[in-house]
Amino acid sequence: MLYGGQYRYRDVVASALGWWADAGVDMLAEEDVRDWLAPPPPKAPAAPADTHAASALPPTASALPDTLEALHALLATGAYAPSPAPPRLRVAPSGDPAAELMIIADMPDPGDAEAGHLFAGETAQLFDAMLAAMGLDRARCYLAPFSPARAAGRLDPKQGEALATLMRRHIALAAPRALILFGDSVAHCLLGADALATRGGIRSVNHDGGIVPAIATFHPRHLRRMPALKAAVWTDMRLLLGVLAR
Repeated sequence: MLYGGQYRYRDVVASALGWWADAGVDMLAEEDVRDWLAPPPPKAPAAPADTHAASALPPTASALPDTLEALHALLATGAYAPSPAPPRLRVAPSGDPAAELMIIADMPDPGDAEAGHLFAGETAQLFDAMLAAMGLDRARCYLAPFSPARAAGRLDPKQGEALATLMRRHIALAAPRALILFGDSVAHCLLGADALATRGGIRSVNHDGGIVPAIATFHPRHLRRMPALKAAVWTDMRLLLGVLAR
């Protein structure tokens, strides 16, 4: 079609595209000939490993802290928290490090980091009532998080292994007479099973200095949602009182 002695290029292009469509062409073709039977090109080199994941591997025995003060510093700054957790989101141990009873919680609850200690916020009243029923209070226990920061989901297996290694040294340095393990991840990493499978009896946790009796039971946060579990937890607590009374 002519317009002023010139083709209307828009119409020419549209006509050409229509011809190719009628011919069955539905994709672009390369100018160069491709050998479809040739082997695929080599893969690009793998990306470098995650440095945080690598740093979360269990440390050697010689690299573990040999004092509680050094261990607390490592929990506050080292790569043993869900990746990555800045110090302001971590919760330090609290209470009396020389207490006979050490209570290990799986991880901080929402609000614990802001409060600066475990079992703050909605679980505080219930947890304090549980201790009072045992004739104890926070000042006469040693409270420690298994993971110093809250994870978005379940702990990565390598991270859990690193935290378990550090916690075994933590227990050895604190040297309690008995342990309470709150939460499935603690029970799984230190006893090899979840809290539901291990509750109802006294277990033994191996650590760098020997073994210590322990109960694994439900975290207070679960008791708030499922009050019917309180009786089971109280049964577990009474077993532990028997150990401490010896």
